Amino acid sequence: MRKGIYLALLTTLVSGFSIFANKIFVSGADPLAFTTVRNIVVAGILTTILLRSRKSLQELKSLKRNDWLRLALIGTLGGGVAFALFFVGLSKIGAIQGNLIHKTLFIWVAFMAVPFLGERLNKIQLVGYAGIFLATFVLGGPANFVFNKGSLLVLAATLLWALENVIAKVALKNISSLVVGWARMVIGALVLTLITIGLGKGQMLFSPKTLAFMPLMVSSGFLSIYVLSWYAALKRLPATVATVVLVLAPMITTFLTGVFISHAVIPNSQLISFLVMTVGVGMTGFIVSPLKIRGDREGL
Repeated sequence: MRKGIYLALLTTLVSGFSIFANKIFVSGADPLAFTTVRNIVVAGILTTILLRSRKSLQELKSLKRNDWLRLALIGTLGGGVAFALFFVGLSKIGAIQGNLIHKTLFIWVAFMAVPFLGERLNKIQLVGYAGIFLATFVLGGPANFVFNKGSLLVLAATLLWALENVIAKVALKNISSLVVGWARMVIGALVLTLITIGLGKGQMLFSPKTLAFMPLMVSSGFLSIYVLSWYAALKRLPATVATVVLVLAPMITTFLTGVFISHAVIPNSQLISFLVMTVGVGMTGFIVSPLKIRGDREGL
C-alpha cells in the first residue's frame, strides 16, 4: 500500500511538471497530431524497455486470450479513442473547462470500481470525496462554465479513461505494469494514427511544428515516466485511491507557473481550494486504513 502511494505521488508530480513544461515548450502544432507523434515515440521507448527484459518477453508469450482482450481494450479506449475525443473537445471549449471536466475522473472511477472491482469506501473517505468536489467545482471552478458539444466530447474521453482504469485494474492482477503500459501505448498509438488520418490531419504528423525536437522529447519523456509509474501504482492500490491522488497535479502546475512564469501571488480563494483539496485527498488515501477489496470478481 505504501509503495503504491509513493508511486501515485510520483505520477502526480510528473503530471504537474509535465503540464508546466508543455506551457514552456509549446510547439504550436495541432494538438491531436502532436499527441499522436508523441505517443508513437513513447510506444517506441516502452518497446525498447520491454525488449530488454527477458521476463517481460516470457510474460507476453504466456498471456491468455482474455489477457490480450483486456490489453486491446486498454489500448484502444484509453490510449487511442479517449485522447482523440479529449483534444477535439478541448479545441472547442479551451483548457480551463476541459481540465475541470477531466478532474471528475476520480468520481467515475469510484462509480465503476465499487460494483465491478468490489472496492468499498468508508465514511471518512466519502467526506474526503466531498471535500475534493467542493474544492474543485465550487471553490476553484470557473463562474462561466458552459456545457456544449466540446464539453460532451471531453466528458466522453474522461469516462473512457475511467473505464480503462477499471479494466487495467483487472488486467494488472496477473499482468505486469510494464506490459500493460506497453500495450496501452503501442495499441493506442496505432489507433490514434488511424483517427488522425481519418480526420484529414495525416499531413500534420510530419509538419515541422509537430516534429519540433525539444517539445516532443520533453513531453515524451514525461509521458513515459507517467505511464510506467501510474500502472505500477494502480497495481498496488485500489483504483479509487490511485485516481484521487492525481487531482493534486493541477495544484503543482499552478504553483510552478506562479513561481517561474507569471510571478503572481496565488489568490487566497485558490489557496483555500488547494488546502481543502489536499485534506480531501489525505482523508481518502492517506489517513484511513487500506481499503478492503470485496472478492476478486472479474466483471470485465
